[in-house]
Order: sequence, then C-alpha cells, then structure tokens
Amino acid sequence: MTHPIPEDFHTITPQLVVKGVSDAIAWYTSALGANELFRNTAPDGTRIMHSELLLGDSRFFVVDEFAEGPMKSPATLGGTAVTLHLYVHDVDAMFDRAVAAGATVLMKVADQFWGDRYGMIADPFGHRWSIASRIEDMSPRELHERAESWASDRKERS
Repeated sequence: MTHPIPEDFHTITPQLVVKGVSDAIAWYTSALGANELFRNTAPDGTRIMHSELLLGDSRFFVVDEFAEGPMKSPATLGGTAVTLHLYVHDVDAMFDRAVAAGATVLMKVADQFWGDRYGMIADPFGHRWSIASRIEDMSPRELHERAESWASDRKERS
C-alpha cells in the first residue's frame, strides 16, 4: 500500500533553489554535515532537478534554479524571506564549521533570552540558517517576562 506521506519524511520538507546544486550539495555536506541521499539530472543534462539530503533526522531537497519558470534562487531574487532553523548538540562547533566553509555571519552565537545559544549565517548560495542549542527550558510565562525585559532594554538603549 502506498502511504500519502513517504516513510522517513516529516510533514514539511524544505526545498532550496540554488545556482549550482553540485557546489551546494558539497557545501551542505562539508559545512553542515548533511548526507546526500540521491540526485536526479534534468533533461538538459546539466542542471539538477532534484537532490535529497539528510541533516540529522530531517530531509531537505536542493534543486537548480530554473529561472525560466518559478524556480528562482536567492541570488536571482536578491535575497530570501526564509530562515532555516537547526537545533544541534554544539551550536558553537557547527557555527564555526559553517563560517570556516564560507558562510557569512549574520548574528554571532550568543546566549539568548528565550533559552537558546543561537547564531545566524547565510550560506554561499543565499539561504539563511539559524543554528541553536537549547541551554535552558522555560515556562511560557518565564519566556514572556524575558521577552518584555529584552524589549524594554532595547527601547532604553535607542
């Protein structure tokens, strides 16, 4: 029996559009520790119309830009409105590894009011990644109080 959600998939699976999928796959495997599961070349014989990677317990797709249609990369669009979030065991090690591999630092790793040690990078293909390790569990009330305090501190500094 065919299942509507394939085995080993979660309900949502990101699909990243990039210029140069082969380079992107190499970067995601070396910088983030992803494993390439497979790739499928487009009929033109040059672009990759589908590749599947596994990062931790989550799969994501990486496809070449097809600018003649709706598949445009952040490089063509001038940026992205999406940030992919990774929870990892050692945020500092993962962040440093990604930066050493060519990521641009958007926000240095630091302890945040919401209980994560957190930083943000842009990969060489224009996609943003936030990387975090949970360092403290909080109740919704504690989180709300810290958010209010954080906002108040920012307002006082401006």
